[in-house]
Amino acid sequence: MWADVSALTVLASFIHIGGHFFRGSSLAAGGGRVSHAGGGVHIELWYTQFPQLTRSQVTLAEFLTATMWFWIPWYFWHDLEAALGHLPYPDPFQWTGEELDILSDD
Repeated sequence: MWADVSALTVLASFIHIGGHFFRGSSLAAGGGRVSHAGGGVHIELWYTQFPQLTRSQVTLAEFLTATMWFWIPWYFWHDLEAALGHLPYPDPFQWTGEELDILSDD
């Protein structure tokens, strides 16, 4: 059967069928027609709308935000070493010119 069919004919049929799959149309039922099932959007999209919050959710969010902004400066003021670490701060006067890549005057 394939002996009398040229390679270009086979390639053209594969391109034709592949085009239908690429466009999303069906070869079997409907002949490539797309049904829109009425006119507009049937599902409301949640990601494009701001969420509707209750008063208790807003109050809780504001309380937690205020607590966080109180706690951070309080923690830095009263226990700075715990926030920044326990390592000793280096004394820059003990650094040599070689460590700072300063050329000698010679």
